[in-house]
Amino acid sequence: MKAARNGMMVLMAVVVGLGALPLGAIAQDDAQDAMKGDKTGTNPINFTYDARIYNEYQWLNTAGDGHQNLTTFEFRAPLLDAKLQFRLRARYVDLAADVNDDGVDELDESGFGDVDFRFLTVPYMNMEKKFAIATGLEVFLDTAEEDTLGSGATSLGPQIFAVFFKPFGGLFDLAAPAYQHKISVDEADGRSDVHQGFIDVFVLKMSKSKTFWTLINPTAIFDYENNTEFLNVDIEVGGMLDKVFGTKGHSAYLRPGFQVGNDRPADGSIEAGYKILW
Repeated sequence: MKAARNGMMVLMAVVVGLGALPLGAIAQDDAQDAMKGDKTGTNPINFTYDARIYNEYQWLNTAGDGHQNLTTFEFRAPLLDAKLQFRLRARYVDLAADVNDDGVDELDESGFGDVDFRFLTVPYMNMEKKFAIATGLEVFLDTAEEDTLGSGATSLGPQIFAVFFKPFGGLFDLAAPAYQHKISVDEADGRSDVHQGFIDVFVLKMSKSKTFWTLINPTAIFDYENNTEFLNVDIEVGGMLDKVFGTKGHSAYLRPGFQVGNDRPADGSIEAGYKILW
């Protein structure tokens, strides 16, 4: 556990250090202004006001039938003249699982799950080189109504990611590899420590009209505390709904996914969401 906490301190130092980097050839303010016309919500460093609601249904990898349904409300807002982004997520969870394959759902709970919030900044941006670095800190709160609906711990999750615009000779519009390290700082009685790592990357392809997109998002999850690991792959297809609402900023998407590995908690999932940016 000491080594884990030392590792987190190192990562936090990296995050803070990157925050002191000078901006690139194009000032961050100018670049953010140039991105404000994008209302798709697919650019992770486009700091806008937006609200999202999405629902994910997961087919759990249990001995018998099992599912988990997560309904999430998400809100984002720029702070300090768009130097910082605040994000809040709250979830309602419905969980049912036949763990022993005896026809009985040993797990059968529903209620509010954990809440998390994040602060994100972009310490380095160079649009001439089509490259940016973002760093952030996410805080996970132990707010679940039932033990099975949350982690049972308050955790910190510092993260860092790069953003490449028009990578691979313009084959994609954006690519963003990232790493997040999550570790608990306060655990409920009888609950395990949280110590996880996430290697995440997504690549985005927009239509010529900039109204439709496809996004591929593989994530490798490493549970250092329990010595498990698995891969989650999501594929998102979305589009703008401006003609439906008669104003800009409305969009919807569909996001099927699957998991790979003996330690995977689910076999597959399907997510649908709606978002509005302003």
